[in-house]
Amino acid sequence: MKTAAPPAIILERLKSDFRDDTIQVAISSDLTHELKFGEEWMIVTNQHLMIFGIENGSAKLLVERPLSSIRNIEAISLTGSGLIEIRSDHERLRLIHYTAARKAEFTRAVEQIKLMIDGKPLELAASQDEIKNKCERCGFPIPPELKKCPRCTERWKTLRRIFAFTRPYRTRLVYLFLLLIAGTGFGLITPYMSKLFIDFILKPNPQTGVFENAHWIPLAAMGLLLAYAAQTLLSSLHLRLTGVVGHKTVYDVRAALYDKLQQLSLAFFDKYQTGALMARVNQDTRELQHFLVDFIPLTLESLLILIGVGIFLFILSWKLTLFVIIPIAATVIFLKKIYFKIYLYFRRFYHRRSRLSALINDSLSGIRVIKAFGQEKEEIKKFDRKSIDFRNAGIDLEVKWSLYSPIFQFLIMLGSIIIWFVGGTYIVAGQMSLGDVVAYSGYLAMFYRPVLYLLRMVQLITSSLSAAERVFDVIDTEIQVKDVPHAVSIPEMAGTIEFQNVTFGYDPYKPVIKDMSFTIQANEVVGLVGKSGAGKSTIINLICRLYDVNKGAILVDGHDIREIKYHDLRQQIGVVLQDTFLFNGTIFENIAYAKPDASIEEVIEAAMAAYAHEFIINKPDGYDTEVGERGNRLSGGEKQRIAIARAILRNPRILILDEATSSLDTETEKKIQEALRRLTRGRTTIAIAHRLSTLRNCDRLFVIDDGRLVEVGTHKQLMELKGMFYHLVSMQRQLSKIVAVSG
Repeated sequence: MKTAAPPAIILERLKSDFRDDTIQVAISSDLTHELKFGEEWMIVTNQHLMIFGIENGSAKLLVERPLSSIRNIEAISLTGSGLIEIRSDHERLRLIHYTAARKAEFTRAVEQIKLMIDGKPLELAASQDEIKNKCERCGFPIPPELKKCPRCTERWKTLRRIFAFTRPYRTRLVYLFLLLIAGTGFGLITPYMSKLFIDFILKPNPQTGVFENAHWIPLAAMGLLLAYAAQTLLSSLHLRLTGVVGHKTVYDVRAALYDKLQQLSLAFFDKYQTGALMARVNQDTRELQHFLVDFIPLTLESLLILIGVGIFLFILSWKLTLFVIIPIAATVIFLKKIYFKIYLYFRRFYHRRSRLSALINDSLSGIRVIKAFGQEKEEIKKFDRKSIDFRNAGIDLEVKWSLYSPIFQFLIMLGSIIIWFVGGTYIVAGQMSLGDVVAYSGYLAMFYRPVLYLLRMVQLITSSLSAAERVFDVIDTEIQVKDVPHAVSIPEMAGTIEFQNVTFGYDPYKPVIKDMSFTIQANEVVGLVGKSGAGKSTIINLICRLYDVNKGAILVDGHDIREIKYHDLRQQIGVVLQDTFLFNGTIFENIAYAKPDASIEEVIEAAMAAYAHEFIINKPDGYDTEVGERGNRLSGGEKQRIAIARAILRNPRILILDEATSSLDTETEKKIQEALRRLTRGRTTIAIAHRLSTLRNCDRLFVIDDGRLVEVGTHKQLMELKGMFYHLVSMQRQLSKIVAVSG
């Protein structure tokens, strides 16, 4: 596999010093061994591994090792960078450094080199999209969950996507457009009435000085009043219609966004703070609402006014109009030049607002921890830093805007000066009447009104498009855990689970589970044992298919879980997690969450099986007791028993207990253990517990260490083996003795 073509100077060096070698892997870094930006090459042939640097136009061999001497090679991730390290019988050597942008390429290269070291055939090279997913326009990496570069999104495409949400309301949009045409038409009458008043009605006879047309005053005033009244009425109707369409469209956008958030896998939420996502659902969709309710109607109205006024201006004086076009053209050019500069300031402003919202959400969610550790002042400092960043971004935006706004205003004022300078000359020359110039001035004021709106439009459309792009970034995110087209339906499962050479890491380049294989038979009770961070909870996450494996496969009843319909899989798995979460609502609602159509009798039966019924009925409101946010009105043991009742109500074929009794006192734990023993009969059960004595009755125990399965057997067998499990039990016994003595 050749990932890149080495420079000619390196190829010449290889031909002279390693003429019998054949290049298998060739890849360049973007950092030197001195950790400066530069280029070095890792070349792997059928016999050697070499690192070359390029100095003064020549290739310098920095490292050379026979491939046969290398026992292991690893790609190690650092903060913002990475390195390749090799180990042999006599040394441990760091070979080459690279930035985080090249991580995928070097990790792939290491996998190929490992195959060469093991004497296995090389795999086909990864596609360029897999190795180097960079934007061709800007060169920045494209997030793997997106199919497009968020920096280079074309604004017109974003606009089209916004308008696509208005399709269900096309009929109302037609009515809206007709109302705008009628309202604009009545608005165009009023300046022309000024000309009629000056040049016809209020113009005296030059010979007699008598106002011969004064009798037209009441009729003309009534016509003007009717025009204003019609314009006001039509404006009111179109504002009402716009509000309805705008709010309904934003509702559709918000619904699509929330629907997508519910479909996305946990890997997406691992990358984003909750507050940032809340800002997209609430604040960014609100920006879209302003766009649809304010921008679109005003833009349509402005276009109609520009067209209508433009026609009247040419009718009144095409010569004067040619002069007035000069400042208008300058204004349009100026707006075009400043748009993208202002856009960057708006994007930074909203990004910092999102970060501030995320911090506030984290702080409020963790207020108990803050209070417990007395970290109020530290949280205030953190808030101040984020708030200052947000404030400064807003100030920078306003300062930048204040530089451009006066220029814009000045260009517009030039039009009025031109009218009276050129128009006054035409009056003196007899080419225009005073009424023509006054009417022209009125129409130009109408003309500049939408042009002045462009000033606000740039700000509004920039903020709205920035918000829309953030919303569409979420909507466009690829769902990583989803049904495949040929997914099979298994409404009833036996519960056999098999891991086949499974490798997985939350960061694909840092595996947590490493080449793991085992089989859990249907109705078997298995305990997972190991140190914290060994990978026990990750195994649970993979069985629940909260994440998909990087390599290998997980089978349920002989079917790859990626080929089982997601709904069928989740319907037959019951989970009691270590971190118990209750929704803000009643105890009844939280137990029934596993089965929304459950009867009262079923909920009570599940609560009794979990030994929760007694404490529930002792509360003033019984099953209607509000649990509070995250269940903070209940004790830890009470929350845990409600979670167990929820799992019992689900009646799953596969039951997962992740520290299910961790929050219980000794007396309650005995009751729960008995309830769990009854619950586990006739179903596949996987249990995790740090107190190893609670797993004594499991059919088998799996001992996990550093992502690998190291021991399997019953409690008795593993104790007799005197391996890692025996060591863990001995440590816990010693700790219990120490606690007992000190207590």
